[in-house]
Amino acid sequence: PSACDMCEDNVYEVSNQCRGCVAHPCVEVCPKGAISIVDGKSHIDKDKCIKCGKCKAICPYDAIAKKVRPCAAACGVKAISSDERGRAQIDDEKCVKCGQCMAACPFGAIADKSQIFQLIQAMKQGPVIAELAPAVIGQFGDDVRLWKIKAALKEIGFAEVFEVALGADIGAITEARHYVNEVKTGKLPFLLTSCCPAWSMLAKKTLPDMVETVSSALTPMVATARTIKQRHPEAKIVFVGPCAAKKLEASRRSVRSDVDFVITFEELDAIFTAKGIDMETYDAEEPIHDATGTGRGYAVAGGVANAIENCINEYYPGTEVYIEHAEGLSDCQKMLLMAKAGKKDGCLIEGMGCPGGCVAGVGTNIAIPKAAQAVRKFVKDSTTALPPKEYSEIDLP
Repeated sequence: PSACDMCEDNVYEVSNQCRGCVAHPCVEVCPKGAISIVDGKSHIDKDKCIKCGKCKAICPYDAIAKKVRPCAAACGVKAISSDERGRAQIDDEKCVKCGQCMAACPFGAIADKSQIFQLIQAMKQGPVIAELAPAVIGQFGDDVRLWKIKAALKEIGFAEVFEVALGADIGAITEARHYVNEVKTGKLPFLLTSCCPAWSMLAKKTLPDMVETVSSALTPMVATARTIKQRHPEAKIVFVGPCAAKKLEASRRSVRSDVDFVITFEELDAIFTAKGIDMETYDAEEPIHDATGTGRGYAVAGGVANAIENCINEYYPGTEVYIEHAEGLSDCQKMLLMAKAGKKDGCLIEGMGCPGGCVAGVGTNIAIPKAAQAVRKFVKDSTTALPPKEYSEIDLP
């Protein structure tokens, strides 16, 4: 908290746009008499103000601003408040580790713990395999495709590179089967996707008595890691992706992740820079064909539900699928409460903690719309659209 600039939070302030209205509606509407006219302009007495917002709502010139701490505004679960010194503090009971507060803080006062040093030390001691999240497309340049990124990763010392979309393919087929066998038969009222750790954590906090509605399918990160471990049991595994919450997922004890390190695209970019690799001019390539368009589409909001729906339509023809999806923790929480109230029965519900999906994670390098466009093109250009149905039977103990 020492780096926190103690931004004002939930404060109403009259800007220089005040025109000194003759009717001064802000004065009239204030229930506590906190607004007076000083030198022809409205003035708010902060000691009297109860922050009801009526003055802002009625001002005809929108001259009254509500100042909100950036990190608190970004937090969809209201986990950030102020301590006795006015510094931001995070309530761990509410926080789901999405990392949006880190991206919002103008002073870099909120940070997670980087694992770059530990990763480099591990690479000196033995084989380390990288698994790349599908949101990687476009993160290192418009024309930098997956083959080039794989070659660069192997050049800096990784033993092998896999697509996390492989695990997403496995997850899509598995959750399609879960929906058909559990929801359509009435065993479960609805099914919540499990790939986003922030969403899953929020669901378990919001619906503690309905945790069975969260799909038991392994997340793409974990499914890919376990697949790698079956082939390379001696190797360490690093997940490279856009998401801060994956660091928590990799370390949790409730489900073995088989992931030893997590770094973001931003951190990988720093490693490339340190190694003198400019991805825009780098020309080496190495083929990689681990996944289908289905798994690669997981990176954008709506992509998970769309992938599962496509699998159901292909492998369980005639099954009617009801899709709902929410993105951003505030909307996710509303969706969960509606599901709890019985308003989403029969639905497959996708939740993404970051608005826009994985491409909006705090460890990304480019704007969300540009990243989403790159992923959609990646999906469209994939040589195979759907994973085989047999993926649902893969044993990944």
